[in-house]
Amino acid sequence: MRAICIQPPLAQLNAPYPAAWYLDAWLRSRGMESVAFDHSIELARLLYSREGLERVFADARAALEGRKHPDKATAGRIRAYFDDEERYIALIDSITAFLAGEDPGFAYRIAVGAGLPAGMRAEAVRGEGLGPDDARAWATATINDLADFICYALDPGFGTVRYSEALARSATSFVPLREGARSGWVLSTFYRPLLRSLYHGLVSGCKPSDKGDDRVIVLLSIPFPGCLSGAIAAAEEARAAFGARATVVAGGGYVSTELRFLEDPSVFDVFDYLAYDAGFGALASILAVLDGEPRSGLYRVRSRDGESGLVVASGFPPDEPCLPGTDPVALGTDPVGRDYAALEHRAIVGIHPDYRGLDFSRYLRVVDSPNPMHRLWNDTPWLKYRLAYGCYWRRCAFCDTQLDYIKRYLASDLDAMLDAAGKAAEATGLHGIHFVDEAMPVNLTRAFAKRNALLPRPFTFWGNARFDKAWTDEACAFAAERGLVAVSGGIEIATGRGLEIVGKGFTMTELARALAAFKRSGVLVHAYLIYGFPGQNDQDIADSAEMARVLLAEGLVDSAFWHRFVLTRHSAMFAAWEKGGHPGLEPLIPRSTFALNDLKFRGEERSERWTAPLDASLSAWADDGDYGKPLSTFLPRSLPRPKLDAVAILKEAGLL
Repeated sequence: MRAICIQPPLAQLNAPYPAAWYLDAWLRSRGMESVAFDHSIELARLLYSREGLERVFADARAALEGRKHPDKATAGRIRAYFDDEERYIALIDSITAFLAGEDPGFAYRIAVGAGLPAGMRAEAVRGEGLGPDDARAWATATINDLADFICYALDPGFGTVRYSEALARSATSFVPLREGARSGWVLSTFYRPLLRSLYHGLVSGCKPSDKGDDRVIVLLSIPFPGCLSGAIAAAEEARAAFGARATVVAGGGYVSTELRFLEDPSVFDVFDYLAYDAGFGALASILAVLDGEPRSGLYRVRSRDGESGLVVASGFPPDEPCLPGTDPVALGTDPVGRDYAALEHRAIVGIHPDYRGLDFSRYLRVVDSPNPMHRLWNDTPWLKYRLAYGCYWRRCAFCDTQLDYIKRYLASDLDAMLDAAGKAAEATGLHGIHFVDEAMPVNLTRAFAKRNALLPRPFTFWGNARFDKAWTDEACAFAAERGLVAVSGGIEIATGRGLEIVGKGFTMTELARALAAFKRSGVLVHAYLIYGFPGQNDQDIADSAEMARVLLAEGLVDSAFWHRFVLTRHSAMFAAWEKGGHPGLEPLIPRSTFALNDLKFRGEERSERWTAPLDASLSAWADDGDYGKPLSTFLPRSLPRPKLDAVAILKEAGLL
């Protein structure tokens, strides 16, 4: 049997999302033939090409004929696209090649500006002038202009790094999602032909072994709701190409989070199995069943029962919520004695991808923000690894602490990870690592940094961190001197009361000192902020925003992002509510046979009025550096002004 590991579009364009390569490395470690593909970048490179744009403009012209635009401004912008059609088509290959790191001289062509298309986003970037160093920002804006055009004219679900995400998130039915995967213009016009070409080549090379085994298992990673439509297309095309030889398995963050309570059997008209959590144990159990062992041995898997046609959930731990369709008999061990939990533990700790066969030169270094910390996510093709699985704190009230990828903490085997990263670096020339998933533990970061410093060519690295008191001046300096360049982490609510109600586990003083320790070592810092948390009043939101302004002004934080609080089915807060806690919380739980994760709750709409002023003020402070502009500048009269003395808090921490 051979395996085909696929990352369906659209996840990200600067580097591969790593899940498919973790599975690929694990399968190869077992002696299985496996190959991995990133269809996010492949679809993007097809679409944003001369041939791709010729098709875009031809189909858009036909689709828009006779359509009435909502207003004159929209009509004018659409005319401008068609006026610039030849320029877009003539330059698109140069633009994507430039974003991929080729032809650096093209930056001067962009700086001159003559004869370039003038989309709304690109013109905003150009402003009063553009130098060669700003050229990638213009090229990125032009790609986003074209994405806007495609979305308006041809495919309302399209986005450069997501596809039909709004439709898939907490969808209560699978039917419209499958219909969308069949009718979506981008998927039909570009992605399905790409899949047919890939599968045709693999079918031609899929010769029976000595045992007559020419079976194929297709593994689809769905980390985000916006990857589901592509996964459906990939599954359907696999069945068309391989027929009964194909077994199709879907897994990843979306499956493990949103499809935890799936009851809709029609999902299994597309996928044979859904694999949950880390996936190694689930996949091992599926492979055993395909080799003839009983289905009762499946581990952390959902499938359809052949007799009743109902969904069966197999091999989940006893503390897993059991809804209708869960088979309580399947909570034990494999009938032939395999310990899939132990197998998965070993795989999580010891298996890390070497990204074999992946061409990193195809990735696009997009620049969607002038902020240097924001740019780390998208403008560098990082090698992505996991320093640890799960969270060593796992007590934040808003977090999905009931799920395996948060509540089960396992540190990676650093020697195994560095061995894999070394092979990847040798093959790709890349020596930068982005540690993904949950927070980098301080002691594990120190251990990695110590090993990293001994390498002939050390890695530059960054990742998520908790801003707790263990990040001292010494700890930050030790890591920074050995390659750490940036951290992102959750402040959530930047007030003493706010930190307490969300369960962050550190005080404002401890937070400020940790941030200062990072900054004294030159490490960039990004902060996540939330608003609209149950029990958080308007005054607390205003005070949290004022604290964010002062942290930015004093250089303790380089960038930040506001998230409106979303109550999730797997959060610590919801678990406490189910047990009688949080009496003021009133979740509104929909009836769903498909996805069930993001929940509305009574009164949440009151925080909507904060969205625009918080976004506008943060943009002024973080992107424009206009720290002196107070929050009140952006607030309507109905919202309170800050009362928090943020400067006094920093003085109390000994920082001013």
